[in-house]
Amino acid sequence: MRSMMRAGVSAVALAMVIGCATQDRPAAPGSIAQQITVSGKPLRYTAEAATLDLTDAQGVVRGHVFYVAYRTRTQDGGVRPVTFLWNGGPGANSTLLHFEAFGPKRLEGDGLVDNAQTLLADSDLVFVDPVGTGFSRPATAEDGQRFYSTLGDIAAITDFVQAWMGRHAGAETPIYLVGESYGVWRAAGVAEALEKRGRAVAGVVLISGGIPVGPVLPKELATALKIPGRAAAAQVHGRLPASLAGADLAATAEAASAWAIRTYAPALAHPGDLDEQARSMLAQDVARHMGLDPTLVDRATLTVSSRQFLNNLLPGQRLDTFDMRISRPAGQGEAAPANGPVMVRYLRETLGYRTALPYLGLEKDIDATATPVGEQWDYNSGDTSPAAFAAAMAAAQAGEGPPGAEPWIRRAMDMDPKLRVFAAAGLFDSLNSCAANEALKTRLAPGLTARLSVHCYGGGHMMYRNTEARVRLSADLAKFIAPPP
Repeated sequence: MRSMMRAGVSAVALAMVIGCATQDRPAAPGSIAQQITVSGKPLRYTAEAATLDLTDAQGVVRGHVFYVAYRTRTQDGGVRPVTFLWNGGPGANSTLLHFEAFGPKRLEGDGLVDNAQTLLADSDLVFVDPVGTGFSRPATAEDGQRFYSTLGDIAAITDFVQAWMGRHAGAETPIYLVGESYGVWRAAGVAEALEKRGRAVAGVVLISGGIPVGPVLPKELATALKIPGRAAAAQVHGRLPASLAGADLAATAEAASAWAIRTYAPALAHPGDLDEQARSMLAQDVARHMGLDPTLVDRATLTVSSRQFLNNLLPGQRLDTFDMRISRPAGQGEAAPANGPVMVRYLRETLGYRTALPYLGLEKDIDATATPVGEQWDYNSGDTSPAAFAAAMAAAQAGEGPPGAEPWIRRAMDMDPKLRVFAAAGLFDSLNSCAANEALKTRLAPGLTARLSVHCYGGGHMMYRNTEARVRLSADLAKFIAPPP
């Protein structure tokens, strides 16, 4: 966040070169035949772990993108879609979507098992690690600045998609883009960039990162619609007053949403209209809907920040940022991934990707002094004025996430009347709001609303960690990618 004020970078031209010239580059890969069982039937496919080199306009290599591609054939020989997937951060590798959600193998316990919810049955899959994550690297430390920004990242991944498609698929092959968290920005931005270049995108999947269509929701409504998820979390922890608890968590969230829209948002829009008594009564109501002590409600803004809610719902405990159903002793951080070695062995041994590089995010960087990508990131997509920077820093410190996104997906949908969008959120994610996504959809133009589907799941930021949510999400996405005739 601190580098948000740096200027943007231009697009990075790409040339695909698979192979290596130095001991730090991997050996040339090959496709490996594999098979899993899905719904009682064998699914045969090939897996390829490879590197795509990024070069500038003069042909100088500036970076290397690692990916894992899974491909299979249709029984009738027809054209299969290709889906590109990545996580967020920024600075995160793709292992969450790969090994916990949609890849053919899923982490379970201390090993990998056949994933019944893989999207490979409906689409070829390409899991992408942006530069600075996983095995992907800039050619030099100085080259990192080409990639460690919103605009540079979008440009590089757009070119990656085009280059990969040019080598592996025809012009008629449908493209789908899936991004999670900050990866939603990447997916939306890449969709717009591809459409500008004349390459149609069939669909974009936005998971736990909002819907980048611009400032459609008034700020007061967006703030008010954080209440439903917090009310549901308070009920899970036994802190919600019985009078506000619904028959189930969905009913609780629905009732809280209705109150937030009817009462809370209008008050936030015109706080100056409230006298002291009305202000005090509203503060008590806000606290009741979150299971909090009324003194925690800021009497000037009549709000409670995400950080305050997470830190104060349970005495001596802190709720998890990504899943508010989870709590841990205050001051105790989230544990590092326990199954990192399992995933790395799969990439290095099962898929035969041999390299001396550490897999960033799961293995320690050889250079212990290296600054993580997320701390170098330049959020250069919109307003970069000092006032905007200060506001973004304040929001980050309150646990509210990065600065606002550009309306990439709206512009892409405006360019392509066939482009469809699927947005998903977890009810217990403190960084997102199911209710806000639903409210946003109702405020879009009819032509956009008809092509946007909004879904809420009973999980957190990584809703697929809940079995029921994962099954539902996979089924919904299968219909989105391969809709019934």
